Amino acid sequence: MNQKKRLSVKTVVLIGMFGALAAVLETFQIPVPFAPPFYKLDFAETPIMIGAFALGPVPAILMELVKNLLKILINGTTTMYVGDLGNFIGGCAFVLPASILYQKHRTRKMAMAGLGLSVLTGVLTAIVVNCFLTLPLYANLMFGGIENIISMGTAINPAITNLPTFAVFAIVPFNLLKLGMNAGITALVYKKVSVILHVGAPVREPRTSVEKG
Repeated sequence: MNQKKRLSVKTVVLIGMFGALAAVLETFQIPVPFAPPFYKLDFAETPIMIGAFALGPVPAILMELVKNLLKILINGTTTMYVGDLGNFIGGCAFVLPASILYQKHRTRKMAMAGLGLSVLTGVLTAIVVNCFLTLPLYANLMFGGIENIISMGTAINPAITNLPTFAVFAIVPFNLLKLGMNAGITALVYKKVSVILHVGAPVREPRTSVEKG
């Protein structure tokens, strides 16, 4: 009982730590030349993905929640909370597939497959969330209509003429780049970080014929 309680406290501390680190990293944003200025790269999903591998899918959702709440508390919102909602949904869609797969099969091969699936799921979710939720709401609240968002895209890329082309030439490449970078960094650093995270954790029974990841 004491062991379970101690591990539970450790999990809560790690959720707070990873969520706070993600909120800090999200303040360092990099604009991209092929999308409107409200699309900016950041590395906030990297610590959450590391935490999702270490702790599991439910803590991963809580880390995303902590990240967004801290961001709002510290910096407020510039999108009338629409972007924050989209960030939470998209973040969960990104970290959950890899976390779920890795919890079932803790191998390097499964971790890499999970990261690839997470990038794909994150991009597809970004298309749906942006086209049907965040962009229409954000446009009506801040820009007077979706056509003004489209015109911002057209000014950058003449091929953008409507919402579907906005998705193809702005949403998809932006999220492929952002999520791919976060997944790549996670793949590079997770193994080293996991050694620290698992200090004091109960020893797992060895499994035969399984490559550990």
